[in-house]
Amino acid sequence: MGDERNARENCSCTELWIDWEAIVKKIPLFKVVNSPEMESTAVEVMRSGLIASGEHVRRFEDGLSDLLGHEHIVSVSDMTSAIYMALHISGVRPGDDVITSAFSCMATNAPISAMGANAIWVDLLESSISIDPVAFERAITPKTKAAILYHVAGYPGAVKEISEICKKHDIVLIEDCNNALLAMVEGEPAGGSGDFAIYSFYPTRLIQTFEGAAIVCRDEEKADALKKLRRLGIDFTTFRNEVGEINAASDIPEAGWASSLSNIGAAIGCVQLSGVKDRIEKVRENAACLSSLLSQLPGLTVIPAYPATVPSYWALLIQVEGRNKILKFLKEKGVHVSSLHQMNDRYSCFHTSSCYELPNTEILQKTILALPCGWWLSRDDIEYIVAMMELGLQE
Repeated sequence: MGDERNARENCSCTELWIDWEAIVKKIPLFKVVNSPEMESTAVEVMRSGLIASGEHVRRFEDGLSDLLGHEHIVSVSDMTSAIYMALHISGVRPGDDVITSAFSCMATNAPISAMGANAIWVDLLESSISIDPVAFERAITPKTKAAILYHVAGYPGAVKEISEICKKHDIVLIEDCNNALLAMVEGEPAGGSGDFAIYSFYPTRLIQTFEGAAIVCRDEEKADALKKLRRLGIDFTTFRNEVGEINAASDIPEAGWASSLSNIGAAIGCVQLSGVKDRIEKVRENAACLSSLLSQLPGLTVIPAYPATVPSYWALLIQVEGRNKILKFLKEKGVHVSSLHQMNDRYSCFHTSSCYELPNTEILQKTILALPCGWWLSRDDIEYIVAMMELGLQE
């Protein structure tokens, strides 16, 4: 937290005498990591012919294990497949209940519907993006098999409290660390409290593998089972005979999916592992500076981190009345911002028996705004964002 505190102290008010309206900037909300080394690595793997599978997959999993401090990591093709597989191996089947938040990306909640389970929507804490632990426990039914806790935009939620509730009721907890790579909870990387943690390596993440994800497992047996299921259920330790042909004696007791991370994606992921801590440090400096400057403006609230957590800030989240007007104004001024998600309970694809009201989620849906704070931003960019925000609030 020291770096963030120093960044706040070094941030002064924007110099309003500058004619900001005469300046035109294009500031992206998200950016894709790229480097000459990534490009040369991709070319090398393409020329080798080992594009779909190969040694880089294991190397990437080992590198993630070192980075996150978790031993059992299974890489897969994408985040939604990862959540589906985690739900499946947790014993979730059609008709079971899965507790989750309606304010989320469909990539998180679609697997619940896809397997015929019921999405049980629970409300958020007031003025927060974290699921309310009291509402969470109240929503548990005899059919509840699992829960998904989404760390919204890299902001860890009330995972310690919810983890204890899950243990008490024998419910599998899946931490959706989608964009929470290197976020911290009580001094440890997020993803260490649930039975599973899911990380995304979609192009707009701190590490990108074209598309991809990883499942962190607490249980070695389940990790071994997932490694088979990600490749159609095949056990590659016995699948080929001594001359490299399919071994007729090798059984496939459960069919899986074609959900492996590609070797070329894993290879460029490996290249990015060494620089990810520098990128997250820059993100946090930017988030602290932007928060400090925005806090001086009336009419908006910077959404705070949950106690004892440090976000990884996929974006900086604020709440502001008249959000749609501000959003439109900022986009017109070249600042790419977003309302982030649409509440998933509106979609008819979900099977649900949930009858709980979601007043805090409804308020968040109408007021939340995600602002750029990524590693690619300069101090001038941050001051421009704040100046445009101030102008927008005055409109």
